[in-house]
Amino acid sequence: MSPAPRTLGLLTLGQSPRADVTPTLRAILGESVRILEQGALDGLGPEGLEALRAGDGEHPLETRLLTGEAIGLSRAALMPRLIAAGAELSGRCQSVLLLCSGEFPDLAAACPRLIQPIRILRGIIAAVAEHRTLGLIGPGSDLAGAPGQWHAYAPRLICAPGSPYGPADALAAAGRDLAARGADLIFLDDMGFSEAHRLTVALEARLPVLCATTLTARVLGEVV
Repeated sequence: MSPAPRTLGLLTLGQSPRADVTPTLRAILGESVRILEQGALDGLGPEGLEALRAGDGEHPLETRLLTGEAIGLSRAALMPRLIAAGAELSGRCQSVLLLCSGEFPDLAAACPRLIQPIRILRGIIAAVAEHRTLGLIGPGSDLAGAPGQWHAYAPRLICAPGSPYGPADALAAAGRDLAARGADLIFLDDMGFSEAHRLTVALEARLPVLCATTLTARVLGEVV
């Protein structure tokens, strides 16, 4: 008799389902893993979404709506909804994957089943980038803090802006720019990036490309 499928929850800062990311995860995890999705912004209308937008001077958390539109959220305003969604999803799943490469201690404390990709990614980046120049592509709003966040794991870091929610040609241009500046490999630092994004950048940069989403999924394949 085949074992019962394991259930993995996907927790997004935005709205679910994440039709842009889930196919990449499904392709790696296979059909033996049952996937449930929930978003912190599920059920909100225009007024509710507007109330959660990052204000002037706030560092926004970028995520995706069902329409495909990107939205920059206030971390403080979002956290109660994100914690509630994570706790609810934890009750239905063996593990819950956060679809964000940031770190959320309060969320982790409230959801013991939570897997934060940043914990996985730090080890992988340290293993491959200690003696290489790492080119990092991520949303422009995150790049100011990227050197401080990744210096301990990738001492030689160069960055270029690129969003999984923006045009593909901008992402391709970021890959070419990093290659021209001497990157040895490239890291797509956002859980909104898919296998298609990884292949686009690899083709343009002609370098090895690591993707936060695919790296995390491959590790999860051993866990779930």
